[in-house]
Amino acid sequence: MNLQEHLITSTLLAVSLYPRQPLAAALVIAGGVLVDLDHLALYISRTGDWSISGALHYNRYRHRFPQPGDSRPRYGSLRSRLHHPLIVLPPLWALAQRLPWVRPLAAGVTLHLLLDHIALPFVWNVYLRAGGRCVRCGSRRKVSVYLRPNGQHQQWQWTVLCQRCAYHTKPLRSRQSVKASVRD
Repeated sequence: MNLQEHLITSTLLAVSLYPRQPLAAALVIAGGVLVDLDHLALYISRTGDWSISGALHYNRYRHRFPQPGDSRPRYGSLRSRLHHPLIVLPPLWALAQRLPWVRPLAAGVTLHLLLDHIALPFVWNVYLRAGGRCVRCGSRRKVSVYLRPNGQHQQWQWTVLCQRCAYHTKPLRSRQSVKASVRD
């Protein structure tokens, strides 16, 4: 999800949970949005660029297919351990049991991680169906599941690609080509 979607959903949760407590509502919104600061930190560490506009620009183009002449670098996923629910949520909620002011913050972080991982069952289904291999070249090295445009109508679908194929190929032509590649 993007920043705007996290802001809207966190605001809706904050207003529904704490309609008359503005500080608690602000903590829910902060927890739902500020978790993504790890993306900025990873962008800075990988590029050396401290500009927030550069990070936002990179985030817009990193999932798109490279166009002819596009030589911009792609750094892969910008997710740190702060986006792993099993690492973050248990200690955060344990702390929230002791400190009541942390509860709204924990609610915002929980919502953020839920929204980021809601597609996980679809991702695992596609990965297992492909046998853990890239659907283009058959490689097992550094494969990931990507949401990419497919065909002439630019419909989006989940597909398993290695890093090389993900950033150096054109969109898939049809679902038949994916199914044929998965069977091979």
